[in-house]
Amino acid sequence: MVTPVADSLKTKYQESIHNYININWVAQRVKFGLFISLVFIAFLFLWIPYLKGLQDKIFRTKGMLNMIPMELITKNASLRNLFANSGDILQAVK
Repeated sequence: MVTPVADSLKTKYQESIHNYININWVAQRVKFGLFISLVFIAFLFLWIPYLKGLQDKIFRTKGMLNMIPMELITKNASLRNLFANSGDILQAVK
């Protein structure tokens, strides 16, 4: 008499656990998909424009440095030392 009731409770418990695991599995997959989508969108709309702007600034800086005559750098001892010894171009330009 108790056995059928215990069996039905056991069956309901196992079904509930199975449903809970399935729901959480789907929720975790949705969360992961949203995370990957957000990373991709951030890459497209934030990182790529930042790199393009940085590349443009580097190109302009190189162009400005190329406009400095080499005679001016070689004649001025302090400039020559800064360009020769400094690994940092920004310090040399200041």
